Amino acid sequence: MPVFETIETKGIPVKIFTDQIEDQARQQLIDLAESGLVVGHIAAMPDVHYGMGATVGSVFASEHYICPNAVGVDIGCGMAAIPIPNLKSSHLSWDQKQEIHSEIKKRVPTGMSAHDKPRTAPVLDNPNRSKWLNQQISKKTACQIGTLGGGNHFIELVEDKDSQVWIFLHSGSRNIGKVTAENYNKLAKNYMKKQGIQAKNPDLNFLDLNTKEGQNYLLDMQWCQNFAYDNRQDMLKNVAEILVEKLGTPADFNQAVNIHHNYCSCEDCIIDDGNGNLVSRKLWVTRKGATSAKKDQYGLIPGSMGTGSFLVKGLGNPESMQSSSHGAGRTKSRTKAKLEITQKDFEQSMEGIVCETNEELRDEAPQAYKEINTVMEWQSDLVQIVTRFQPLINVKGFDSSIPAWKQPKISVVFENPESFQLTIKSILVSKTDYKNSKKSSSEWIPYANWKQKAGGLRKGNRIQTWVLIEEDPTKKLLIQSTVASSDSNKATLRIEVVEKRQKLDGV
Repeated sequence: MPVFETIETKGIPVKIFTDQIEDQARQQLIDLAESGLVVGHIAAMPDVHYGMGATVGSVFASEHYICPNAVGVDIGCGMAAIPIPNLKSSHLSWDQKQEIHSEIKKRVPTGMSAHDKPRTAPVLDNPNRSKWLNQQISKKTACQIGTLGGGNHFIELVEDKDSQVWIFLHSGSRNIGKVTAENYNKLAKNYMKKQGIQAKNPDLNFLDLNTKEGQNYLLDMQWCQNFAYDNRQDMLKNVAEILVEKLGTPADFNQAVNIHHNYCSCEDCIIDDGNGNLVSRKLWVTRKGATSAKKDQYGLIPGSMGTGSFLVKGLGNPESMQSSSHGAGRTKSRTKAKLEITQKDFEQSMEGIVCETNEELRDEAPQAYKEINTVMEWQSDLVQIVTRFQPLINVKGFDSSIPAWKQPKISVVFENPESFQLTIKSILVSKTDYKNSKKSSSEWIPYANWKQKAGGLRKGNRIQTWVLIEEDPTKKLLIQSTVASSDSNKATLRIEVVEKRQKLDGV
């Protein structure tokens, strides 16, 4: 559909591709249009909604400036998908889907978790970054390659219109993107202060591309985009390996699609020169929550947890800055979603999909988003639909906001005691009085009854535990282990080493 509305401002016009836009987002777009940062026009996508600094779902071009908050804190966040040519949805039983879901959760760290050992990726060997960014890269950075994160990030197995199964996922640059964005936003604030520029929006800070700071941001932003790409590629490979192991069906990496929707790049743009003439110019195009939709370019547009997604081809529409939406777009803030959407409604909306419906995920319920079919209608002039995906399996990441002392206990087991020739009988557990820590004590319990609060059992965490074994009832052993997997019901620990053997008291 064509532009729904054009807002004439004191700066440049704003072209809006939806009839649903909240007042906060509208004002943000006007602030951006009048900032002096943008040339031509601003395009607001069908999923547009309020964001930090610049509106999520906004696309604009600049000649001399770049705005870190307009790119966003998750630099390079985007989508990836890959088909499994010989796998139809009818080949998958419910039990197989549950097994695959469980295996993905074991192998791909979610939420704040990371791999316990550094991963390899092309970006980690890429030296094209500033000295500042070089100092930020650590073991943690390498351990976050191939990790999902939380929020609206997900991994899915989906079926297309021909019932072919695909891997479909959404993630970004993890912590390294966040610290990079925050660093350069501070530098942008300092730059504007020195130049005496007062922004109407205090988060809309920008850098001159001709300064050292501006050039360093471009360099580090590109590095973080590459990190996000490699992060998604690692997860695609990881999940593809699971499908080969479980079903014997390989993925076709020649047909993989891996794209950003939070980024900036130098592109050929067709814009109004201010005198009503359309001209072509090389400009820096920022997409914050928007997908590139150049002519015949493949794109991926997710809906929500339960509503399906789309593989599309771009139509190259200059009015949208050759862009489309990056998803359905929120209609409720996370706080409002948790207040207004009931747990029962959330669970019902996910029926038929193998997934978690933990109450911590309720802010990601389908009811918190715009109706994806309507969003796709609004952008019929921007993209052509290739196929629709329907979810079969959905994996989300979350970190509990419930205080540790309120969290339920989950079962805990060791996955490899036989490798150390151990038959574990009992576990020494602490009994904590949260009101009076002086009353804390410990006791031996049967191994089969071992449960702990879930808060300390995040994947990758190291755990020390005293145990009693059948092989030597006179001693207790101190075992060091790593959390191999953890969900709402059970945590599995991998024994790394037996650190100590001590005689039991009274023996």
